[in-house]
Amino acid sequence: MGAKKFTILLLISVLVLTLTGFLFVGQPSFAAEPEYHWRMAQVHPEGSDYDIRAKEFARKVFERTNGRIKIDVYSSGVLGDWTEVFEMVMRGTIETALQQSNANFDPQLNLAYYFPYLFTTFEEAKQVYGPGGWTFRVNQSLWEKHDIKALDVIPVGMSGLSLNRLPENYDDPTVSKGMKVRVMPIKPCEWTYEAMGYIATPIPYADVYTSLQMGIADGQMGGPPFQAWQFRDVQKVWIQYNDYIETWWFVVNKTLWDKLSPEDQQILTQAAQEEARIQWEKAEEVDEEYRQKLKNEYGWTIVMLTDDQLNRIANHVRKIVWPKMEGIVGTDLMDRIYEESGIPRP
Repeated sequence: MGAKKFTILLLISVLVLTLTGFLFVGQPSFAAEPEYHWRMAQVHPEGSDYDIRAKEFARKVFERTNGRIKIDVYSSGVLGDWTEVFEMVMRGTIETALQQSNANFDPQLNLAYYFPYLFTTFEEAKQVYGPGGWTFRVNQSLWEKHDIKALDVIPVGMSGLSLNRLPENYDDPTVSKGMKVRVMPIKPCEWTYEAMGYIATPIPYADVYTSLQMGIADGQMGGPPFQAWQFRDVQKVWIQYNDYIETWWFVVNKTLWDKLSPEDQQILTQAAQEEARIQWEKAEEVDEEYRQKLKNEYGWTIVMLTDDQLNRIANHVRKIVWPKMEGIVGTDLMDRIYEESGIPRP
């Protein structure tokens, strides 16, 4: 090799190294291999708010641990439905998830998912389930009984009922509506809508559309207006009953959590809190967005109950259903619910 050619190659090498240095100035130095490589399950569709929250959580954890903890997010329920994922996280088969509680394993976990009329407004729901809320503290202890660490909770929205027509006396829970409605296949949902005057029929979510289309059921409950949107072609009415707020939790297998350093535990907790805060700030707007879509694009009738109407329904349901809830969650927890909520025993 001639001296001139060698000099040119040397200059090129120096230039490449210099440019590489510029490109990586200020970039974190990630570990060659992660110390922990986890799977995260979440059942919501790709591109949904909840898919975004899960992926942002994973990204922040990876960057803030300098690559020590890498989380691959599996969306759209590809790792199993939420009932299956609960057990897999409990056993450590899946390390982390954006997940609902599963009361089939422990009836007390109804408090973490469906407990009717702990509140009647979104602001009250935020105080109860949000950061510092009394149910948040109780629910963390309930999750831990099943070797699951709950980091924070994301709201999906306030629940209601979609129907194929508007019933008379929809705001009077003492009057029979004569309409069959799908409820989630858990007893508290069935009791609640029976107390509200409907014929409650437990149907798995996967079968709801067909049931509505074929007239097996006149309506469906189980989620906010976002869920009603899935049935926009076979329903015509939305009633905002606010019987509960749908919530999903950032969770990690507790045995695995205990192996992490306090610093890494704090990173995961903070990332979950940040993503939860984003969704709490926008959940009410998302509910309204889907109500307007149903009304303006598909001609639905949207019924927003007044505070007086909601309180009348809530008090009626509490009187009938809460004593039954005590039978499944136990007297000690029920005593705490009455005390913390400030709602007197009937």
